[in-house]
Amino acid sequence: MSQQIKGGIYYLIANIRHSFIVFWSILLALLLVTVGSTLLFPDSVVSFQLSAPLYAFAAVIGYWSVNNAFPYLIKMGSTRKNIFLSFGVYALLLALANAVLSNTINNFVTLLIGTERDVGIITVTENGSTMTFNHVGDLLGENTWLMRVVIDTSISFFLLAVMFIIGLVFYRYGLIGGVGFLGVLAIIIVFGFSKGWLLDFFIAIYENFSFAFFYQLFAAGTFIYLLSYFLLRRMTA
Repeated sequence: MSQQIKGGIYYLIANIRHSFIVFWSILLALLLVTVGSTLLFPDSVVSFQLSAPLYAFAAVIGYWSVNNAFPYLIKMGSTRKNIFLSFGVYALLLALANAVLSNTINNFVTLLIGTERDVGIITVTENGSTMTFNHVGDLLGENTWLMRVVIDTSISFFLLAVMFIIGLVFYRYGLIGGVGFLGVLAIIIVFGFSKGWLLDFFIAIYENFSFAFFYQLFAAGTFIYLLSYFLLRRMTA
């Protein structure tokens, strides 16, 4: 790995450090309040989810990095290829770090409050039965720490890649080009649902839903990120 790539990764990590600390400080403060309330009131229900904020954070960072980090790297003489590789490694490390932190904390809280409590935020009621899901992995039955880490990493990386390429479109073509791009995506989605093929696609995912889906999602995120290079190579400071 070249010094320029290492420097790019270091700068990206340093650039996000403050936001990362603030994000986790707020998240942990809310979690402490929730858990504290549960311990004080034994009959209460914990309704807190760490994974959902991670996904939102990943999406925001994917877009934010384009405007706040890349112009500086370009001015410092980093090539587009090295910037592309630096952000790819950085995005994967960020997604993995958040997934490991989130699920380690989740395991600790579970040990603290006990597994007999109803922990979750998504509740589904069907035929008189109520199920509460704390994590997407709960839909798969067996839900281990490693499975949750893989799931959260794949979803976060996918969102990072999607929002990264959207950020590049806005940066490269301005507000009109960016809004136009989102408009075309919206038209494709509406057209897909109206013709039924997009609905069939989601039904097929639901009917064949398994842990392998998240490997496929990570592969899709990687493919989307590879496509972003065609925009990045024409990017100016």
